[in-house]
Amino acid sequence: MEVDLTKEGGETEEQQPAVPLSLNLLSTIKTAQAQNGLRHGDYMRYRKHCASKLQSLYKVLKMQHGRTKYVKRKLDVPNVTDVRHLQVPLFSAERAWSQAMELKKEAEVRGSAGAADPRKRQHLIRRLSKAVLWATELARFAAERADTRGALEAEAYCSWMAGQLMLERESDWEAALAKFSRAKKLWQELAKACPDLEGQSLCLAQVEEMEPNIRYCNYRISRAGGAVPADPAELMALGGGGDTGALPGLDLLQSKLAALAQEAQVAQAAATSYFEWMGARHPVRNERVKLALHQAGEFGTQADQAAAEQAAAATASASGAATAMDTGAGDALDARLALYDKAINALAEAKSHVRNAVKGLAGPDAEAHFKELEALEVAVEGARLQRTVERAQAHLEHTRARFAAGLQRLALGKKIKDKERHARPEEVVRVLDLLGRHLEDLADLGARLGGRAGEALHEAAAARATAARAMRVYHVAHALLAAAPAAGSDAAAAAPSSSGPSKALESYALFSRAQQRAAEAAESLKGLAGGDAAAGVLLKGREALLAELAELGRQAAAYKAVAQAELAAADLKAREEVASGVGGMSLTAEQQQQQQQQQQQYLLDNLDKWESFAGGAAATAAAGAAKAPPRLYNAPYEYGAIAVRPIMLDTASNCLAYPSLEHRLRKPEKKSVLSSLFSWRR
Repeated sequence: MEVDLTKEGGETEEQQPAVPLSLNLLSTIKTAQAQNGLRHGDYMRYRKHCASKLQSLYKVLKMQHGRTKYVKRKLDVPNVTDVRHLQVPLFSAERAWSQAMELKKEAEVRGSAGAADPRKRQHLIRRLSKAVLWATELARFAAERADTRGALEAEAYCSWMAGQLMLERESDWEAALAKFSRAKKLWQELAKACPDLEGQSLCLAQVEEMEPNIRYCNYRISRAGGAVPADPAELMALGGGGDTGALPGLDLLQSKLAALAQEAQVAQAAATSYFEWMGARHPVRNERVKLALHQAGEFGTQADQAAAEQAAAATASASGAATAMDTGAGDALDARLALYDKAINALAEAKSHVRNAVKGLAGPDAEAHFKELEALEVAVEGARLQRTVERAQAHLEHTRARFAAGLQRLALGKKIKDKERHARPEEVVRVLDLLGRHLEDLADLGARLGGRAGEALHEAAAARATAARAMRVYHVAHALLAAAPAAGSDAAAAAPSSSGPSKALESYALFSRAQQRAAEAAESLKGLAGGDAAAGVLLKGREALLAELAELGRQAAAYKAVAQAELAAADLKAREEVASGVGGMSLTAEQQQQQQQQQQQYLLDNLDKWESFAGGAAATAAAGAAKAPPRLYNAPYEYGAIAVRPIMLDTASNCLAYPSLEHRLRKPEKKSVLSSLFSWRR
């Protein structure tokens, strides 16, 4: 079975590899098996795939034996310079094993129908023997050229394949049990040293696949009257082949496993990433936490890019149409908020993984790992709250822009259409409530964090919360001012006399409070330091926020004057109503009686009179009152008497005794016998 890699001129390729080759044996064969028929038990398809894979490997590695003249090329340890050289014996073993399994499947089908074909059985064993030879070559090459993990995987694969052969021969159950036990031990140790979850699951699945074979070997040994070795070390030494007295193979295996554990620790330390928040770096060693934080970082970067593009588009289209800009900004905001939601969900998932890791801590280093994971959990929660605040801030900016556009349109005397989607002050208040709640949570996190950084974060979050409360008071005042009816409108006349002045008075007080709180928030923001870590979290746009607070104070002062004007107009209207009411009053009894009679008359009762019963200005002037209601008909109508339907009481008819009337009936005539006989002649 030797294959020569000597060139035609007799030169030999003896290139020593610079680094050990990384052979992901189990992942390679499981992927190939799942994609080429073994998911459905189609061993023929997998055998053809292995044959085509070997053909492509021979062509790429220039291992073809010539077209006209056969030149034998030998694959040996000095010629193994690429991981694909190791795949040649691997897929050769897989091709032989898949053909053996195909023959076994055919033998089982024919055995269930009748007697099994012995030639199929012998062919099966020969193909398994060929697979064991190729697996042995693979283990020899990997021991010299592959890394520690690849060498151990090849050795475990070789032991498993040898166990399969002995199991089919049904001759040496102790040796088969030893081979399977050795392979099981190697896969278990490889699962412990595997850095990723996928590799661990593959190794553990391989262990579970070998468990029925191990139990069957134990059963056959016990049926034959033998004793199964209780010491796992003895079983592993037997599985290594050779002598059973000394255990040199076991010592070599233990040294390889120790080297693998050391390499796994070095790889884990090298693969350890760091999560940075507020200037502090926290190590992340859990793969699930790494993946969730990586996704959160990608979504956060995309959200920041979308925010920059949205700001640039808003600046460029400042002179465009308001409706088109509002629609485009709404679509961009929805996409941006979706990115923020994905980032927040990824950070929440990372936090849950950190908590699960804390629950699973055990061992002497548990306390140190607990402190490390606790600090990481606080950092992840802080990043999540930071992204939540950024999301609420983006929503707030868009909603306030819509509200300002509506105010500007009302100031120009235009009506607001439904298609323009201008925001009401209640919507802005709702978004500000969410923002204030998130800022309070961030301030509590800063207090829990402690230290100078925690105090700075708490102060910055408190200052931002003060600014949010100032904006909230301002928009609540706008809501009350919009609810107060205007002085000369029909709603003001229909509303109670105290509703208009009370709403305007409350809005005046709230505008004053908003002006005061805006000044306090600006002072607190100016007093914060700008170079600490908390400034990078919450004070990125401090100058813009200070400008917004200054503009908020000016707007509050302007609308406070509007509320004061509404109060004065309402007071003047109340005085006019009192004056008109007093002016229309009369002290003479005749005039009062005439007015009452005129008010009690309706149109349906006075159709022959030329008089206005519809109310309005003419009726108001005629009546001499402030306002006269229409008098078309008197509703509800007056009740009238209706004749009662006659009722016949016949409930006692069943209890009456009526007289007999038999004496009034006609009696039948009496006939003789002869008259009855000859009555047919008549």
